[in-house]
Amino acid sequence: MSLVKQLWLATIILIVTAFAGSLAASLVSAQAYYQEQLALKNIDSANFLAITLSQTEKERALIRSFLDAQFATGHYQRIRLEFGNGQSVDVRSEATDLSAPAWFRSLFPLRVPAGVANVSDSWVNYGTVSVESATDYAANSLWVTAQRLFMWLALVALCAGLVGSWLVRRISQPLKDVVQQAEAIGEKRFIVSEEPRTTEFRRVVRAMNKLSRRVEHMLESEAEALAEMREKALHDPVTGVANREFFASRLDALLGDYDSEARHTLILARVPDLAKLNAKLGHEQVNAELSRFCAQVSDIFSTSEHHLTDVFIGRLNGSDFGILLPEFSNTHALSDVLVSEIQGPGNQEPGQGLQFSACVFHPGTSRAEVMMRADHLLAQAEQTQEPLVIGEDRLEDIPFRNASEWRAAIESALDNDELDEAMHPLVGRDGTPLHQEAKIRLKLNGNWRAAEYFLPWSRRLGLLPRVDIAMMKHLSSIAPPVIGNPVLVHVSTESLLDEDTCNRMLKLIERRPSESHPLRLELPESALSIDDLHLGSFIHEAQQRGCQVGIGGVGRNLERISKVHELGLDYIKTDPVYAQLLESDRTAQQYVQRLTVLAHSIGLEIYLAGATSKVCIEAAWEAGFDGVTGPGVARAR
Repeated sequence: MSLVKQLWLATIILIVTAFAGSLAASLVSAQAYYQEQLALKNIDSANFLAITLSQTEKERALIRSFLDAQFATGHYQRIRLEFGNGQSVDVRSEATDLSAPAWFRSLFPLRVPAGVANVSDSWVNYGTVSVESATDYAANSLWVTAQRLFMWLALVALCAGLVGSWLVRRISQPLKDVVQQAEAIGEKRFIVSEEPRTTEFRRVVRAMNKLSRRVEHMLESEAEALAEMREKALHDPVTGVANREFFASRLDALLGDYDSEARHTLILARVPDLAKLNAKLGHEQVNAELSRFCAQVSDIFSTSEHHLTDVFIGRLNGSDFGILLPEFSNTHALSDVLVSEIQGPGNQEPGQGLQFSACVFHPGTSRAEVMMRADHLLAQAEQTQEPLVIGEDRLEDIPFRNASEWRAAIESALDNDELDEAMHPLVGRDGTPLHQEAKIRLKLNGNWRAAEYFLPWSRRLGLLPRVDIAMMKHLSSIAPPVIGNPVLVHVSTESLLDEDTCNRMLKLIERRPSESHPLRLELPESALSIDDLHLGSFIHEAQQRGCQVGIGGVGRNLERISKVHELGLDYIKTDPVYAQLLESDRTAQQYVQRLTVLAHSIGLEIYLAGATSKVCIEAAWEAGFDGVTGPGVARAR
């Protein structure tokens, strides 16, 4: 039995006991009072009759009439005059109707002794008179008193019950908060609660708050250490952007997704005459200018009207910089941005001094081929003194030329349920699939297209919530590849920001059998920037419906990772770029090992995305990962 129920039971027992005790005590007291008053009346009446009869003539008829007269003046049960010779005169009352029930009269009987006095004739004892008052009226009066007492005490008990109810709520509310916090910690959500006024509860909450703050401090400290470690190992110390090795790994991750139909853009930027700038401005000033240049490029692309996501910048050598634009292929739309807005180091005017090359590439191409093509275009820009040279896209022509055509095609596919899923397994150490990652495919212009083909335009057109809902509906209508094995669904940040979409997703999760057809939701790392209350509520509601929730792409913004301790996530999955470094880069191996230890310390499973080979998978197990996914998994199986 819960403590709250025990409090309620104790309150009810206390009120009922007080009520019954007060009622019984009052009735017993009233009973004793009535008995005492009736006994006094009997004695007084007997003495009065004895004195009167002693002074009257002793004729039997006269005595009889006197007794009848006395009997008529009061409520008597019996008056008896017993003579010395054994004869007697009795006057009795007839039975009267009683309003008091028999059970009440048997529970509270009125036992009143008769009043007795001697009657004399001169100096001779004439007889003995005994008087018994009628108890019927007293019993009725006691019954009425009992009813009134019951009503008043019931009213008092009701008021006491209301007060007790308020007190139980007041006592149990902090207890509910304590239970909720304890359950949250059990669900790996290390939240901090306000300390209640109750001393015992305050001590418990203070201890749990201390634990939560300690976990939060540990996460923040470890995240700062990991970020610092990543900065030193994977970033250029001057500009803060990725170094050559990290940039190459990011490019390899995009090229290694063989199942993707995405089209990405690589931009190379060159700062000419860097040696002359060093001589003119000084080494420190040039470093500051290069850092400003990189920050400017990042800001311009991040706030661009083209809805660019995951812009990745790296320093390839002293004067060359690389810019990756995942899932973007409209290079001609960037001409104005590159030529007119970006200012080079040393206060160079936009379009002067800097040289750019831009080319589109797709997964499956080798890194050497992509870099060679971009270098060739950059050399061409230097030779012709053009600020920008764009490579011609040799990929097949895209059938949709503008936003309206893309919108019509995507909405048509969603309206007609022309969608399918491609399953990719995530396996554990023993090779058993932990879940199947479902990637949406749409039938556009008669051809089945992978997610990366149309998702960039879906994002720009605000259609991602519709795409996510359509995918969840589709998965709800089919059986999983393996009964009982979870199917993972990707949920976009745009869907999480839309309250109606969140509610619809929760309803779809609720309809799906959680045991035979379990679901997992994977949120992007960018979702950690959403309001904690809204995001935490959605995650908790999904988990209450039997759905596990995780974060994918972890590692790009480690300053946000400290938030996971409040959200109660089930797992995190790293950015695929770390899989490219795991095989050969010792520093990257140490980095991911610390990341796995951090995840395990707060009860999270951690998975590696983008594993490309058996060697990479083995390195993942050594680093402490709980599962891996990527092209190498399919080949290993």
